[in-house]
This record gives sequence, C-alpha cells and structure tokens, in this order.
Amino acid sequence: MARPPAWRYTLDEARRQALVAIDFYNRPGDRRSFSDFIVHIHLSWQNLLHADRIRRKAEIFYRESGGRRLFKRNPDGSKKTWDLSLCVKHEFNDNDPIRANVEFFIGLRNRVEHRFQDSVLVATAAEAHACIINFETELVRRFGASETLGTELKFPVFVQSLSPSRYEEQRDLRRGLPATVSTFITEFQSSLTDEVRSDERFAYRLLLLPMKGPKTEADLALNFVRQDELSEEELQALLGQQGSVIVAEKYREAVHGDEMLPKAAADAVMARVPFVFSVNDFTIVRKAWEIGPAKSGSKEQLPKSDGYCVYSPAFKQFVYRPKLVERIVEATSNAEDFEKLIGRTPILKPAS
Repeated sequence: MARPPAWRYTLDEARRQALVAIDFYNRPGDRRSFSDFIVHIHLSWQNLLHADRIRRKAEIFYRESGGRRLFKRNPDGSKKTWDLSLCVKHEFNDNDPIRANVEFFIGLRNRVEHRFQDSVLVATAAEAHACIINFETELVRRFGASETLGTELKFPVFVQSLSPSRYEEQRDLRRGLPATVSTFITEFQSSLTDEVRSDERFAYRLLLLPMKGPKTEADLALNFVRQDELSEEELQALLGQQGSVIVAEKYREAVHGDEMLPKAAADAVMARVPFVFSVNDFTIVRKAWEIGPAKSGSKEQLPKSDGYCVYSPAFKQFVYRPKLVERIVEATSNAEDFEKLIGRTPILKPAS
C-alpha cells in the first residue's frame, strides 16, 4: 500500500479539530465550552490551510530575515509554521468575508473568559455558524466532496433559542457581555465594509419556523431554502409544509448591525462618487440636513436624525446607517450638486 501524502495527516487533523469544535459548541449545559470551540475551530482552519499549501508545495514555514535557506525554529528545534493570521492573508483577499470571519475569531480567542462564555456565544452565534459552514465549504472546494463533514454531523436538537420563555434570558446574556469583548466585537464589525458585514460568509443567521401539516414518506426532516429567493406565493406555500428551515439574512434594528462611524460613512460615500469626500464633508452634509449630534460629544440629536443615526454607548458618539450614505451619494453624484451641497469645488478622485 502506498504511503499517504504528507498533507493527508494534516488534513485529517483539520477535520478532527473541526468536529471537536462543533462538539464543544453543541454540548448542553455545563458541558458546553465556547472558549474550547474557538480554540479548536482556530486549529481546524490552520491545519486545513497548511494541508492545502503542503499539497500545492507552497510555503508554510517562517524563515529568518535575510536568509531564504534558514528557518525559524520552535524551542524543541522543529521548524516554525505559519500562524493562522498569516495563512488567511495569503489565501484570501483583503475584503473576503471568509477571511474577516476567521480573523474575527482570531481576535476573539484571547478575550473569552469561562464565566462569560455563554454571553459571548449568544452575541456571536451567527459568526460561529458562518465559521463552521465556511470551513466545510473550503474543505470540499480544496479537497473534494469525499472530505465533507456532512456525513458525520446531524442537525442538533435544542430548545433554548426556540422557546419564548427563554427570549428574556437571551437578552440578559447579551447585556452581560464583558466590556472588553463588547468593545472588540463592535470595533471589529465597524471596521468592515457593509458588503462584508452583511455577507452570510461572515455571519450566518437562521430564522427557524416550525411547520405544521401531515408528513409524507417523501418529506425530509429539514429543507433548506433562502427567503430572499422565494416569491410571496412560494413563502406562503412553505408555511404548510413539514420541516422547512428558512434562511433570513438581515440585521435586527439594533446598534452595530450595519451602522458606521463618520470616517467609515465618508469612505463609503467616496467609494461610490467620482469625487474626494472627507469626514469634514460628511459633517457639513449631516449638519445641513440636521442629522446627528447637536454639538460635538453631545447625546442630543438634531431634529431630523430619526432613521439615519443612533447613539452608540460603546463609541460614546453617534453611528450612521447606510440609508444616510445612500442619500448623500444621490445628492453628490455630479459636480454641480456636490458644490451646491458641500460649498466647495469637487476634486476628482485620483485614478486607481
């Protein structure tokens, strides 16, 4: 029998670590450990990317500066392999939602204390779900359908998120999030573009609807469909079928869903208009439209702020919603309108 390729052992370890991570996540009560989930999902991704790079004969070892032949060494003398942060930088583009999701958990790894882990789990469930789905997707894409974890996993049976009596408990857990973790989550999400933050590969949200009606032998226990791909008639028809799960990809009306700080909002406008658009320009527009704080550092809103911004206790300032960016883009798309609104001659952006 031929000896398995070197990457095979690393890939097997990646799959094992992913299954261990999922097991820790799905365990009930005191047996569950979200901190262990983060550690093992981190290792699963690192081993997956190492395995693929070994298979492709790509670099995975740190080298001494100035000497391509000299490897950096661990205390035991073994060659030091790339950490996960460096791997994702080489494997995914800057604005890739999969990379953003992995980097989110890299940053979260050292911020989770055991006594607060249930609060963190509730606050990051969508990102954890996406992280597992992304791993499975990349596993199959890189190594083929035979490597899927699907044959070893089943949909978990649970009641915590589905029982109305537990809704308030879920809210209490969110409110109990430590300030350091809350700040990290807020700042990380705010640093992302709207496209990345709303992508299901960064945060995967499920709306579970219990279905009524007679079950036939042809029915599956679960059917996965996308709500945004259904017509109103198809959605209504689904309500009478057994065991359908509808995927809903949307944010709740809450701070730090898709809100932006002024700099991010100004950058979002500039990305869509042909002119240079600064934070100062953003301030001029919002004040002209009476949106945002009445004065710097104030929690008091100007009269026409509703729907366009909300005060963020984490940042101690107002954050702005995409609808304001849309309105500014419409109002500054040509030079005449830009100058009329901002009060200066527009400067064309440099060619990229």
